[in-house]
Amino acid sequence: MAFRPTKYLQEGELDNTCPNKVTGWMKFAGLKKKMTFDLEGNFHRDIRGAKIHFTGDAYEDGADIDSGNYFGGIAQHQTGRVGDITAGLPPHDYGREPYVEIYSEQNGRIVIELEAAQIEVVGTPIPAIESDPISRDQQRRNMAGFLGSIAREMGIPQENAICVGGPTVVRADERAANNRLRGMKLLHCEIREKLPGLGEQDGKGGKAVVYAKCFTPDSSFSWFITEGSPVRNKDNEPVDYILFGLVEGQCKELGYFRLSELESVRGPMGLPIERDMYWKPKTLQEIAPELFGNDEQTE
Repeated sequence: MAFRPTKYLQEGELDNTCPNKVTGWMKFAGLKKKMTFDLEGNFHRDIRGAKIHFTGDAYEDGADIDSGNYFGGIAQHQTGRVGDITAGLPPHDYGREPYVEIYSEQNGRIVIELEAAQIEVVGTPIPAIESDPISRDQQRRNMAGFLGSIAREMGIPQENAICVGGPTVVRADERAANNRLRGMKLLHCEIREKLPGLGEQDGKGGKAVVYAKCFTPDSSFSWFITEGSPVRNKDNEPVDYILFGLVEGQCKELGYFRLSELESVRGPMGLPIERDMYWKPKTLQEIAPELFGNDEQTE
């Protein structure tokens, strides 16, 4: 169970010339901008310390026809950890075919599978004898964490998610799985980056911009989010968000609410709140003209 956008791939480049760090980009049919990556970890020894450039077949098979639906909710900028990334060259620590695996904090596990002719090594890798193989235990922990996030979405306790490899059994790290997944479906990374902080749209009235809409699929309640700021713990880590916007239910009113509250709310049929993945920014005046129709604020 992974996000496998290989058929939409047009081109990409990943760079491991900085130790323990992989950066780069990929261009997919259906996405107007390149998807960028900033990851912790290293390539396998066959290409460690080098760059890889790779091409896909998206133009050839017309894969861009249905890509709009496939990429709904995908983050433009991905952070997280490197999984198995190899060009399939000796010493074959992982396999004999090019393989790109990423454990994203925004969208879970991303896998690209390529042919040898589609990948080019740029630069000179570190000699394999000077590097240690990628830890399989670490990769099993990466997979266990990913499975834990899936388990949480399905209402299964994270401790029931395990990754088995050889004699090793690794259970999901519940805290890591919770931190990675928390609120991402309702307020994913791209929205958090664009969302003004609390108070930054004060005085705009109906001209205030709504950056996200959440709704209950089994009732008439909706939340139109204009601002938000993180709530941090003693280690300065974000653990929740205080949001502000228009709440539409039995009436329409402006107010504050927490991301954790949206995550916990269930509609009359027990369905959780969802985010409108096709939402385009609009002003409050466009959404509720009866409340802001006479708002004539000047520039």
